[in-house]
Amino acid sequence: MERMYFMQSRFFLFVLLIGVFIACNDTTDNDQDVKPDDSYQPTPYKLQVPKGFPLYNISKENPLTVEGVELGKRLYREPMLSSNGLTCSSCHHQDKSFSTPIYNAANGYKISVPPHINLAFKRHFNWNGSEKVLDTLCMVDFGPEFFNTDSAQLYNNLYNSSYYKDQFYKAFLIKDIRQLNFEDLKRKITYAISQYMRTIISSKSKYDKMLVGEYTFTDKEMQGMLLFFSETGDCFHCHQPPLFSDTEFHNTGLSSVFNGFDRGRELITNNPIDIGKFATPTLRNLEYTAPYMHDGRFNTLEEVVEFYNSGVHVSPNIDPIMSKKAPSYKLNLTQEQKDALVAFLKTLTDESIINLP
Repeated sequence: MERMYFMQSRFFLFVLLIGVFIACNDTTDNDQDVKPDDSYQPTPYKLQVPKGFPLYNISKENPLTVEGVELGKRLYREPMLSSNGLTCSSCHHQDKSFSTPIYNAANGYKISVPPHINLAFKRHFNWNGSEKVLDTLCMVDFGPEFFNTDSAQLYNNLYNSSYYKDQFYKAFLIKDIRQLNFEDLKRKITYAISQYMRTIISSKSKYDKMLVGEYTFTDKEMQGMLLFFSETGDCFHCHQPPLFSDTEFHNTGLSSVFNGFDRGRELITNNPIDIGKFATPTLRNLEYTAPYMHDGRFNTLEEVVEFYNSGVHVSPNIDPIMSKKAPSYKLNLTQEQKDALVAFLKTLTDESIINLP
């Protein structure tokens, strides 16, 4: 009996050792981090929404995933996507709060490129709202100057990169990039970049720290804040915290004659009531985004404040939100008050945004 038990023990030990040997010497291809299989799914990305911020736009078409955000971060700075080396970061510089001070459009108009911050909480992008951000976040209509017009070269560039070959599967379950038609490939690229852009959140300014007791305003900054949120300064109607934008479109009296790009929102809606209306820009990180307004007409914050203090142009389409200042629309602020407003606007600077890894 003892001999039989001994033989059985040796047999089971032998089987166990064989199993361990096979497992340790498995020659299955494991050179990719993720094997294409039916059980794998991308990891949902939990966006860290700052306290007090609104709910962010959840896209059913393009949900956030850890792998998609990582892919998008790389593609945002990837020159191989274009035929001339342009990238998203070519126009949206991180040290400028992901914006460009001024852009000379082909039609001769100067355009200030809006910053890529806090877009997860907006409905439109661009000064005239030409791009909707609910699903693809303003990335669908990249022009031919951005995407490589030699589609075969773009396919090869991505397919021959072990990183992209692997990451496109991780993010979108695409086993072979070459099986996508060109439009679908561009769509997946824009989806990834859009996911990354949703994660660029600016919320660590002096103002934000003041709200939680981590910073104490100077007397001038406090005076500026009180002016900002009062009828005297008349700023808060359009520039509401925490985004410091109401995400709407307004004609605030920049001009009384409207041609070309200066027609604003009307170029998109074809509705005469929208002539001269532009998206309310965020006031966050203004120290990084000069010059100001859609055409960069003002070089300093002092010029902006002075314009709304004394230089507003009256036109039939001027927004009723400013009608309380009719007929002159002048704020009649003192120099001390104007300086205080500028001091407060600078408390909206988030230094961490330009130091993101």
